[in-house]
Amino acid sequence: MVKLRDEEIKWIVKHVVNGSITTRQAAEIYGVTIRRVQQLVKEYREKNITHKQKKNRRPKTHLTEEQKKIIDEVWNEMRVGARLLYYEIRRRGYKILHNKIYSYLKETGRTTPNPKKQKKRKRCRYERKHSCSLIHGDWHRKSIENPMLFYGLMTCLYTCWRRI
Repeated sequence: MVKLRDEEIKWIVKHVVNGSITTRQAAEIYGVTIRRVQQLVKEYREKNITHKQKKNRRPKTHLTEEQKKIIDEVWNEMRVGARLLYYEIRRRGYKILHNKIYSYLKETGRTTPNPKKQKKRKRCRYERKHSCSLIHGDWHRKSIENPMLFYGLMTCLYTCWRRI
């Protein structure tokens, strides 16, 4: 998605080069990163031309009537969701994107969106309070005379002791 239009880029470059605003202020105004503003200003200073966005960046494509007919036929045979429908259509030799199939099924009322799958997933990671709260242990005996060594505990205690 393009965040900046050509007029906004001109405004940013003009005001940052004149010194009326900083790159941080320009970034906050238009909701882009400071680094992006710096890149635009650098390009202007090197080439004396403001950056232009590409007109044909990502053209919107729509399903043709033939593709809709293929989706209808396969769906009537199998009555499955978009993902399995995609694989079946691909197996039959047609190339229709999964998201296009899903949007078509949604607009025809053959599938309903699941709100649980649309929410942002929580980041799940195991976090420990300190480095020695999780110990992976293993034992090894070199010979009959040597006592058994508990490697995991020894290494953990050693790392904790070094931090003190």
